[in-house]
Amino acid sequence: MFRSFLPLIAAALTLTMVSCSTQSGQAEKPLPAETIRTATMNITPGVEVLAHLTLPSGFVPAAQYPPMWLQTGNEVAIAGVRDGRTTIIGYGGAGYRTERVIARDGGIGASDGHIVDVAASPNGMVLALVVVKPGSRQLDVVSRDVISEGAANPISSFDGEFDSASIGWIDDFTLMLALRTRTEDRQSDRGSKAPAEAVQAPAPAASSGLYIITQSGVVTTGYLKLKCKMSRPTWAPDGNVAASSGDASAPAIVIDRAKESCQMIPARPPIRILDWAHDSKAFLFQNVNPPLETGVYRYDLTSNTARLVAIASGAAAFVGNDQILALGDRGLTLASAQTAPDRPVRAEVAISNQSGSDIEVESLGFNTTPAMLAGSTMTYARATDAAAIATFSPTAEGPVRKIVSYSVAPKRAFLIAFGPARGLATMSWSPRGHYLALVDGDESGAALTIVSPPR
Repeated sequence: MFRSFLPLIAAALTLTMVSCSTQSGQAEKPLPAETIRTATMNITPGVEVLAHLTLPSGFVPAAQYPPMWLQTGNEVAIAGVRDGRTTIIGYGGAGYRTERVIARDGGIGASDGHIVDVAASPNGMVLALVVVKPGSRQLDVVSRDVISEGAANPISSFDGEFDSASIGWIDDFTLMLALRTRTEDRQSDRGSKAPAEAVQAPAPAASSGLYIITQSGVVTTGYLKLKCKMSRPTWAPDGNVAASSGDASAPAIVIDRAKESCQMIPARPPIRILDWAHDSKAFLFQNVNPPLETGVYRYDLTSNTARLVAIASGAAAFVGNDQILALGDRGLTLASAQTAPDRPVRAEVAISNQSGSDIEVESLGFNTTPAMLAGSTMTYARATDAAAIATFSPTAEGPVRKIVSYSVAPKRAFLIAFGPARGLATMSWSPRGHYLALVDGDESGAALTIVSPPR
């Protein structure tokens, strides 16, 4: 069954911005009165809705897996749990109304095991599953062709018991599997004294490290042994480096395949990896451990140093040519955020250059609080230069969740959806960046909504 890998976001956080400038947005045309209700929110009248689907009764979406776009955008897959079993449901066809089960514990993809991780290939044609077989001390990596209706078969198997196992793609044919054995966590924190080495292992035994599984024609498996404990990595666009979030038993690290090494990130784990720069030379992470260290940092691989770019905001991404887009309030300080985390402040977005010396700020037109900024998220579509921001706003009736689209070049923001802040809300852009998939829900039910945000 899926376990949440997302850390709890600290409450008393905020964003520091300096040297700001503003620009007024153009007045919007009157909107029609009609609206569409998702599981917990209303879609803003006037927003084009391509699909609005109620997810099956009893299905609980997994917060750590945003909607996955498959078959070059013709299908959307949702991972979650139903009846105690990890289940991945796909929606495709006309209006995305054709529903099917792509994988499930005890069914296709995991007939005699439990799915513990899943990742879609960059082209969306294959799902990779990590499946654990209880009682057999075996872990399988399963490849599921999303077009085929046939069974999914294991492509690599590993004997042993593991406390951490995560899968990721670096291209359409290459998978990276990070394993940490249970025996390693039972040992002292001294770690392995063996030097890093890369060897071919067609039939790998149960060892901690990084496995490279290539399936272009014939499946081959390589093994990279590192002097560091593995946890969930997020891979850079070039596929050569990764940032690992760390957990209670492993530090946050940078993995370098070419150098066969790992470098510790100067932050107490777990951290939250937000985004990689397009050139793979830097990444953003959120340190969620208070008090003074909490914030968003830019880590540069060239210098192996981290620079604070935003205090407390959970919403940040690389945009354009190495610029950073972040959510926050330019008037806040760390001290005021910590002493008054629930005080209303302005919701603003800032674009800064690599050094942080040049910053432009735009107001989103509503209030938030430092604590709400901390729980905000952002996803960016490079193809259309647009960001989607999930944040919150205080009202007399309680906090309201707001989904906002922001077009970077024209500096235009548009409210996509809004509703009481309950349950979860995850989102992702389609491959070409024109459509936004929203999954939201609470104990009463969940829904998938696909919209085309205004530009």
